[in-house]
Amino acid sequence: MTGAAPFSAWRARLDAACAGTTLVRRAFALDETPSTQDAPETRDALPGTVVTAWKQTAGRGRFGRAWADTATAGIAATFVVDVQPAERLALAGAIAAADAAESALGARVGIKWPNDVVVGGRKLAGALIETRGPRAFIGIGINVAHERFEGELESRATSLAMLGARADRIDVLCALVSAIDRALASSDAALVEQFLARDALRGTRALFATPEGPVEGEVRSVDPMRGLVVRTDSGERFLPAGSTSVAEWGGRRVRAL
Repeated sequence: MTGAAPFSAWRARLDAACAGTTLVRRAFALDETPSTQDAPETRDALPGTVVTAWKQTAGRGRFGRAWADTATAGIAATFVVDVQPAERLALAGAIAAADAAESALGARVGIKWPNDVVVGGRKLAGALIETRGPRAFIGIGINVAHERFEGELESRATSLAMLGARADRIDVLCALVSAIDRALASSDAALVEQFLARDALRGTRALFATPEGPVEGEVRSVDPMRGLVVRTDSGERFLPAGSTSVAEWGGRRVRAL
């Protein structure tokens, strides 16, 4: 991107961003890695660390889905924290990604439960939560400078650039560091309130994957830490957050059932 800060400037910018936070205290900026979730710097990190990369080549999402990396057009970061309920961390990650995107766009974005940031039904960012022993890992990817997406992603994904924001990736990263710090310090009630102001799923029809089989219906309400109420042809059902995922939404398949 023309005018973008070089990678050599990232470490100083990230150190300055961490200096202004309470919970994110140190940063690693890697030249290239398959996934920030799996980098050695992440595996060995103490809570309070963020690991990011100039180029991520094999990112992954929830339930083992691949995250479409496009050279150096997006950002990827993993935040290492003390173990907390996965639903809370997914909510914090989604809200932080939304906040960072909004800082570039100057406009509100949506969150499709549990952790996808969307605009116009297309995915702009996402979060992945993993736990290993006493630590949890919040992986966040944001599409920044992509001019287009190919294949099936053409109708499913978007980027800050495609939405009219010419943002520098390091600016978005620094905004994300500040945003995740605020989100992690927030109460559960405050996180839920921020989610509900951006809820893109309620009132829409979707297909869900559950341990009992697929469930299709209109989403009546979303409690991001507990689950959702869906009105099906046979009545309302409550789908627990921990075992439910969106399989199809807005006429587009999200994951295989």
